[in-house]
Amino acid sequence: MNVIETHIEKILVDYTQGEHYELLKKAKELYTELTGKLDEESDEYELRMNSFNDWYIFNFKRENDRAIIDDYIFDHKIDDELAKAFHNINYSLFSFLKTNMKKQIVLKDVLHDKKIALSKEVQHFGMVQDDLFVGRSIEYKGETYLLRGMCPLPGNVLSALKKQAKKIRKLNSHEEEEKFLLELERLKIKSLNYSHIDANKIFVFK
Repeated sequence: MNVIETHIEKILVDYTQGEHYELLKKAKELYTELTGKLDEESDEYELRMNSFNDWYIFNFKRENDRAIIDDYIFDHKIDDELAKAFHNINYSLFSFLKTNMKKQIVLKDVLHDKKIALSKEVQHFGMVQDDLFVGRSIEYKGETYLLRGMCPLPGNVLSALKKQAKKIRKLNSHEEEEKFLLELERLKIKSLNYSHIDANKIFVFK
């Protein structure tokens, strides 16, 4: 995981300043448009910035349809195994199931209907059983890790999210999956801004 995080930190240095600064601003504006605005004083602001960073690197597409990660892999001649891992980031909706007998954290990938056992290196998770979040997992050298960007969701909306995830899964479209996940981030921001309203009345899908 140290290797992955080191590369991500380097990407965030190389592609957020100088000639790339205007691109970063454009990406932030689009992300805010898609997911809403969160007060910088919010306890979850750092998590949100981490989510934006991951989206900027792996999902944000420019006019040439290339992502930042594509340029980084090419410019720095990243080896094939790591390049493959970066190109196969699993952006999804997860719930925390348990810690298994091997001391691995086990997640349910709700969107893709499968279980994922994280590397034993992943110890500090900060969640309890059935906690929900939007995030990204990556497989590298036979181990699975989580990236830092995580958007926690209210646990009492799991049933509604499972139903909607099943609908999205049937579409078999990465674009529709990303739209759904960004919509979940938007609804999360809305639920924070309207905390007096039951989350089940906010997490409603057409």
